[in-house]
Amino acid sequence: MNPTLSTPAQWAQQQFALARLGDQRRTQRLVKIATRLAQNPGGTLPQALPRWKELKAAYRFFGQPKVGPLEVQTPHWEAARSRCRQPGEYLLIEDATQLDYSCHPATQDLGPIGNGGGRGLLLHTTLAVRVEQWTLEQRPEGIALGLFFQQSWVRTGPPKRGRETWRQRLKRPRQSQCWARALDQTEPPPPGSQWIFLADREADFYEPIEHCQRRGVDFIIRSYRDRAQTDAPEHLQQAAGQLPVRGTMTVELRARAGAAARTATVQVRSGQLTLKGPERPGEAKPAFTVNVVEAREVNAPPGVAALHWTLLTSLPCERW
Repeated sequence: MNPTLSTPAQWAQQQFALARLGDQRRTQRLVKIATRLAQNPGGTLPQALPRWKELKAAYRFFGQPKVGPLEVQTPHWEAARSRCRQPGEYLLIEDATQLDYSCHPATQDLGPIGNGGGRGLLLHTTLAVRVEQWTLEQRPEGIALGLFFQQSWVRTGPPKRGRETWRQRLKRPRQSQCWARALDQTEPPPPGSQWIFLADREADFYEPIEHCQRRGVDFIIRSYRDRAQTDAPEHLQQAAGQLPVRGTMTVELRARAGAAARTATVQVRSGQLTLKGPERPGEAKPAFTVNVVEAREVNAPPGVAALHWTLLTSLPCERW
């Protein structure tokens, strides 16, 4: 991706000058802090603010009861959403992570993370990227516009898995409900502006797909559930392996724990399937039609698990 051409000071002014913090001096302090952090994005606060006077002012700023994540981030979200309403193609890349503060035992107001053994916060982020062009390898090149939306919260109590029924789980607020919630924060995209929601397997359930369809947003979601079809006995994964072959491509895989970096050759199939809607308390959701893309590695090295991805999308995928 290409970096933006704004200087750190220009960027901070554009993103935070309209923050409503109850006092203009607080807004000015926020712009100064954002400028310093943009100049040293990988550093800590003491590294970004080496002068004690500025560092102390930053700590005092973040300690203000009227200054919270919502007040600080809202003008930045609004700026990113406004840019997404201009004509063009935009990727809304969504993912979840955990902020681990287990090594800070004195910190209060944290909740369980992971398997319940750690303490911290849950964070869900939607990053907006404007696609500038597509390479000859059909890979997008774009500019990161900023955060479209971000949520953080504390999980309360131990994991409930195994201690409640399916109906009880679906009736209470759930962590999964954060997926695609960013689309509720603004009006649907205007004509000439195409938004594409991108998410990993955690988002493979009915509601995010329904949400995108209702809001006029395209989507690409990595498949996790082996859904039933409405008009054929084969389930999704088996049916995807029977779709027409569109071609082959190479994928560069980065190194991971226990696995070296390598180049995988994958065979790509695609087609349209109509899948059964899920059961929900009091109702059965209607069937829905999606385009399905399967990428399966051919001739994987001995002893290496072959790459295999299945994607659900609203985008056309009949041509290579």
